Amino acid sequence: MLGFGAFALSSQADTHIYAGALGTNQNDKLNFSNGAQFNATLSTYALPQILRTNGLNVGHYRGDVLTFSALAGTIPNGGPIAGHAAFGARLAVQVVSVAGPVGGSFAFWEGDGESDLGNITFSVPVGTTNGTNHLVISENNGEPGADPYGHIHGREFTTSAPGTYIVGFRIIDLSTNGTGAGPIQLPSDVLPVRFQAGLRIETIQTVTNRVTVSFRSPPGISNTLEASSSMIGWQQVAGPLRGNNNLQSLVETNAPGSNRLYRLRQLNNLP
Repeated sequence: MLGFGAFALSSQADTHIYAGALGTNQNDKLNFSNGAQFNATLSTYALPQILRTNGLNVGHYRGDVLTFSALAGTIPNGGPIAGHAAFGARLAVQVVSVAGPVGGSFAFWEGDGESDLGNITFSVPVGTTNGTNHLVISENNGEPGADPYGHIHGREFTTSAPGTYIVGFRIIDLSTNGTGAGPIQLPSDVLPVRFQAGLRIETIQTVTNRVTVSFRSPPGISNTLEASSSMIGWQQVAGPLRGNNNLQSLVETNAPGSNRLYRLRQLNNLP
């Protein structure tokens, strides 16, 4: 059986992942304070990546809905917030690993992607397991006693090919204010976050004459399942079902035979 799909636009409100620490002493570990909400091992949810048809990053699947922020330690920056990192720490988010479609890549843009000022800062290919590229999220220069706070909007992440990606992020301390002119805080555990570039059929399972097609789709899009025995004369056999970036299924309950092709058709019904 064959599965494939088309792409349509979607939208989502801005999302924040917060960086902090388990303590503020030398060698206390950094952490993602709300990381469990985005952990790909705990949830089937995927952050959307939307295909760009204009702007500087045309042809890339762009996701500008995710902001990494460092918790504030001082009143002027909206703190102190429990769980912030040590004063003098300079936090950055490191892209450690990227899993996804063969030949794909995950990139970070330090810019809005709409003008000549925007450029890919770094790109990490699928298959990477020990990446070192990072983006600084603390709005300080690493001076002693500085608030580790940072909340920078307008940054983007893009993917180069359609499919499902799992990216491993880690927080590191770039400061030299710790023992031996090294960092104050130890790196965090790796947080795996799932991204969804366009539409993807994950599995097609058959039990007798019941065929279940599992897929991921951006929100705001209605998906229908179509079937054919010859690539000609496609018929709708299930749906519509509105996408939500989670793993979903459509089922053909009375499939006529084993030589059967399946595809998803997307209808753009965004408000």
